[in-house]
Amino acid sequence: MATRRHLLDTGLQVLATQGFAAVSLADIATAAEQPLAEVYRHFGSKNDFILGLYQRIHDELEARVPDLPAETVAERFHAFVHSKLMLLAPYERLLRSQLASLLDADVPTGVLSPATENIRLRGLTLLEIVARGATDVPAETLIAPLAQTLYAAHWGLLGLRLLDRSAGAAATESLLRLVSAGLALVAPQLATLVGPLLLGQVSAAIMPFLQVAPAVDFDVARRVAKLLLLHRKVLRTGADEPTAPDEQSIALLLPKLQYFIGQQRPIHLILPAFPAKSPNRRKVLGPLPDLGEEIALTFLQSLCQDIRQVYAPGARLSICADGRVFADLVQVSDAEVSAYNDELKHLLRQLDTPDLDVINLEDLLSNASFDAARAWIVAEYGEPLDELKARVRASEHHQAMFNGIHRFVSEDGLALAPEKSKSRVKEESKEVAYGVIQRSNAWTRLLAQEFPYAVRLSIHPQHPHADKLGLRITRAVDDWLTPWHGVVLLRDQDYVLVKRYQAEELGAHLVEKDGRPSHYVAQPNSSLLPPNS
Repeated sequence: MATRRHLLDTGLQVLATQGFAAVSLADIATAAEQPLAEVYRHFGSKNDFILGLYQRIHDELEARVPDLPAETVAERFHAFVHSKLMLLAPYERLLRSQLASLLDADVPTGVLSPATENIRLRGLTLLEIVARGATDVPAETLIAPLAQTLYAAHWGLLGLRLLDRSAGAAATESLLRLVSAGLALVAPQLATLVGPLLLGQVSAAIMPFLQVAPAVDFDVARRVAKLLLLHRKVLRTGADEPTAPDEQSIALLLPKLQYFIGQQRPIHLILPAFPAKSPNRRKVLGPLPDLGEEIALTFLQSLCQDIRQVYAPGARLSICADGRVFADLVQVSDAEVSAYNDELKHLLRQLDTPDLDVINLEDLLSNASFDAARAWIVAEYGEPLDELKARVRASEHHQAMFNGIHRFVSEDGLALAPEKSKSRVKEESKEVAYGVIQRSNAWTRLLAQEFPYAVRLSIHPQHPHADKLGLRITRAVDDWLTPWHGVVLLRDQDYVLVKRYQAEELGAHLVEKDGRPSHYVAQPNSSLLPPNS
């Protein structure tokens, strides 16, 4: 499946250099050194390459939403359009050659065609988030028409950029600053009686062109979004992050949910998770799944069933097992990853989870070895470590994510190398944590390429308006603990996920199942939480 990205990259390059009309799919197959049948397996026509580019740009834009400045609508709009221009820059030559097609609603690649409706919905959603996250956010009734107006304005800027012949696209940058300055002057008027009237008239004139209303009804999508958000884990940065489902969080999910709902297909959810047990035996019972994984899998199946209650076709969830991606970094062998994965699949059959499946790195790549696959995913999808480190330094939520990963890497490092000092292990663990995040992000990008329409979930807490939804799959003493980094402790009224040594410090009783350790049972009247929780 990784062939698809190679074909897309090659196809876009060939189309740009040789001209859209002059290129055939056979030419792309030759350039990519792939059989023609392989090209047709992923792309039915040359238009599909352009549609793939649209999808790629919006995937990247959604990932950048949490990094938009917490400033005015004008400043956030400027940052958003600037980011999109940067993402489009490598493809300007190709898009310029397609300008006539982009403006033709009867061509599949046209920005107003039925085939690009989902892209328009995603674009409108992002502009709503630009408005909702602003310090001068307008009244709720004005957000949709403002987003529609901003969407039309940003289209104009993108179109003019394709016609810009000034050095370094200076003319477009000047125009963007001018439009943003005008928006800064107009924004305060939205609170007057005249502002909403004018904005409503502009919006009413724009929407017939967008061709997304009134055909799109988000009612069912909103119900599914709220159901998913009931279980979310929010990344804490010290700021006043929303925990209850809010409109920005809901808005990000709606276009992807609507893609499946509009076709009456099961909603596809993807969850990178279930890598392998931690090598730190102070935290876990052993190398194989236990009651923690059973509870998590049962919850995921029940989530799919809950979605079926509000949307008849239901959902299917792909567990994108990521143990292979960073096994060497966290000191887990590929043999242990394989054994864990085999038992996980056995559990899926045993627990009767028809809506769940498992995907591994080796299912998407055909590399000769696991080491080669890991090297490939970093080379193709990983960002430079210096860029990752700079983003961690500059952003609170990226820093919070790093701190969470660094903490459990340090815990495992201390247990596996007791001869090293605590300070040395923590320092060494920083580079490991950066490597884990780099590969995790690369895995996410590969999955986005292979499953472009899927709703992305995460096992880790996420920024409330990230392109991934942090999902709580078990009860735990903190939001970072997972079944593969802890054990289940059964109590009088409920259960909680804790670290193994914490259960033992409470004097909990170890229970085996099928000859393997499974979980702990707390002593009657023991404390509600384990020590050091």
